[in-house]
Amino acid sequence: MKKLVIAVAVAAVAGGAYYANYTATQEVKKVVDQQIAALSAQSGVEVMYDDISASVFNNSVQLSGIKVQSVEGDEQVASIDTIEVTGYEEDAIPPHTGFVMTNFRFSDSFLAQLPQSANSKLASKSYNVDSSLDYNKDSGDSDFALKVTAADVADVTFNLGLAKSTPLMEASLAISQQQKASGGAQPTLEQQLQQQSKMMAAMSELEPRSVEFAIEDQGELKAVVESFLEAQGMTHEQFQQMVTMQLQQAPVSADLATAITNFANGLSSLSLSASLPEGKTMLEINQQIMSLAGQPEELAKFINLDAKGE
Repeated sequence: MKKLVIAVAVAAVAGGAYYANYTATQEVKKVVDQQIAALSAQSGVEVMYDDISASVFNNSVQLSGIKVQSVEGDEQVASIDTIEVTGYEEDAIPPHTGFVMTNFRFSDSFLAQLPQSANSKLASKSYNVDSSLDYNKDSGDSDFALKVTAADVADVTFNLGLAKSTPLMEASLAISQQQKASGGAQPTLEQQLQQQSKMMAAMSELEPRSVEFAIEDQGELKAVVESFLEAQGMTHEQFQQMVTMQLQQAPVSADLATAITNFANGLSSLSLSASLPEGKTMLEINQQIMSLAGQPEELAKFINLDAKGE
């Protein structure tokens, strides 16, 4: 009897979870379809998907079997296996949000129309995108992370650490709620100006703390770069000479010049990171950077620049 009771309880929980997720999916589908319709009207492309699902446990929604084609419907531009969005909330600032896109690929018909100068070797690859935003309500700190992968070519990562981001988060939430209340209607010019003013005021309070950027070869980066150079009528050696000449004229620190030179030669990896002074807003840091534009070594010290290339 005890086992039967447990089984019934488990079935009830599972059934309730299924119903909750099903209901959430139906509600999310309405919103997604509205946003896709607005995107199609603005961009001139039509987005379709085979399936959509939502989970109430981690506030996530996933689209699968996505196709992007011209509005006329006579040409497919690209396809995407899945897009998953997690953590987003309508009436609150979430501590974590994420966006993951897997296997974005341009169609063969689209690739065939690219000009000869385009890097078809790179364009024909599939792409994954993984981004996240973590927000600490108590401290007001935020960390943004982005990773873009071109299959078998390279990983590109970008990380940004911010302090005093609460005003920006609250402004973004207010604008999102305003758009929801309008039913997706296009905001008036006055509303757009008000939104821009709120965002600019919030951004003026931000304090950037850290920045990281990196490129990492995944096997074919050198071949892709050389293919691009060949399309431009340039050899790898000529490219190296051009980079060297430009660095001699550019106001960059010795360490940064060495890192870029090594990367241009080896096309294996490049990483740049900066740790910015605390207590300074983005505007104040930009002003300081501008004042040190002609002093690359002092500028590198100010932002604690670390650069490596291979």
